[in-house]
Amino acid sequence: MNLSLRTNHFGWFSIMFFFFVGCGHKEADVAKIEDLPPVVVSAVLVNSQVTQAPVVYSATIEPVDQAQIATKVMGQIKAIHVEEGEAVQRGQLLVELDSNDIQAKLAQAEAGIAEATAHFGNAERNLARFEELFAKNAATQKEVDDVRVMFQSAKARLEGAKQMKKEVEELLQYTQLLAPFSGVVTKKHAAEGDLAKPGFPIITLENNRQVKITALIPENRIHLVREGMPVRVVIPSVGEGNATYDATIDQIFPSADPQSHQFEIKVVMENPSGDLKAGMFARVLIEKSRQETIRIPREAIFQRGQLEGVYVVSEDNRARLRWIRTGRSFGSDVEVIAGLDAGERVIVNYEGNLKDGQRVEVRS
Repeated sequence: MNLSLRTNHFGWFSIMFFFFVGCGHKEADVAKIEDLPPVVVSAVLVNSQVTQAPVVYSATIEPVDQAQIATKVMGQIKAIHVEEGEAVQRGQLLVELDSNDIQAKLAQAEAGIAEATAHFGNAERNLARFEELFAKNAATQKEVDDVRVMFQSAKARLEGAKQMKKEVEELLQYTQLLAPFSGVVTKKHAAEGDLAKPGFPIITLENNRQVKITALIPENRIHLVREGMPVRVVIPSVGEGNATYDATIDQIFPSADPQSHQFEIKVVMENPSGDLKAGMFARVLIEKSRQETIRIPREAIFQRGQLEGVYVVSEDNRARLRWIRTGRSFGSDVEVIAGLDAGERVIVNYEGNLKDGQRVEVRS
C-alpha cells in the first residue's frame, strides 16, 4: 500500500514538473518574440474577385474533310504522283491506273457508234422514201409500218451505242484519281504496280486547313451548352504547351449515345499554320458560372513540407502564421480556396527573419 502511494506521488510530481517546465519554455518564447525589434514588411490587401468557373471536357482533333481515295474499276496502279505529308490542291492528279483495257473498250464503243450511225441514216432515208411513195399510193400501209419499225430499231441501236461509250468514258475517269479538295496526303495504302480493287482505298486525304474538335457532354450538363456558344480550346502538345484558342460550338448532336448517355459536340477551328493534327488530344473549356475567388501574389506563399502558408498582419501589427489551401494559377497570382478572408493583409516581402507573432512595420 505504501509503495502504491509513493508511486502515485511520484507520477503527480512528474506531471507537474513537466507542466511547469513547458509553461516556462512557452513564456520564454513569448518573451523572446517580444524582445525582437519590428520587422519592416510590405503587404497587400486581400480582395475577392469575380471569375468564371470553366468546366473542362476531354476532346479529340479530327479533320473537317477526310476522303479515302479509291477507284471503281480494277486495274494495275501505273503511277502515284504524291507522297505522304504532301500538300495537294483540288483537282490535282493523285493516282493513275493502267487503262489499256478500258481504252480498247472505248475504241469498240466508238466503232459501234459509227456502225449504228450508218444504219440509222439508211433507215431514216428509207422511211422518208416510203412515206413519199405512200402519199402517191405507190406503197402500202404495211410497207410503211415495216420501214418505220426498222427506223425505230436503228435509232435505239444508235442511242445504245452512245450510252455504251458514255459508260466506258466514266470508267476511264476512274483510272485517273483527282483530289476532291485541297489538303494533305496522310496515308498511302498501296504502291505502284499493285492491283487496285474497287472500294479499297489507295490514298487518304485530309483537309488540314480546318479541324473539328469533338467532345462528349454528359446528359446532366447538356442544357448548359448551345450552338454558337463561345468556348476555349486548349491543345497541350502545340507550341510550348497548353496553346489556347478561342472558338465557338458549331454543332450539338441531337441524341445521346445510349451506352454512355453523352452528347457529342463539334467545334470547328481554322488551322492555317497546320499545327493542329488529327488525333491530337485537346480540352474544351466551357464557362459554367460566375463565382468570387480570392487571389494573392505567388511570392507571398511559402512551403513547409506538404503545407502552404502565409503571414498576415493582425490588427495589433503582428505577423500571424496562416496555413492555406491553394487552387488555380492566374499568372503571377494564386487562388486561395481556404485559410484567408477578404479584407485581410498578406505579407509579400520582409527584411531579415520573420516569426509568428513578431511585431511588424508595414510600409507601402
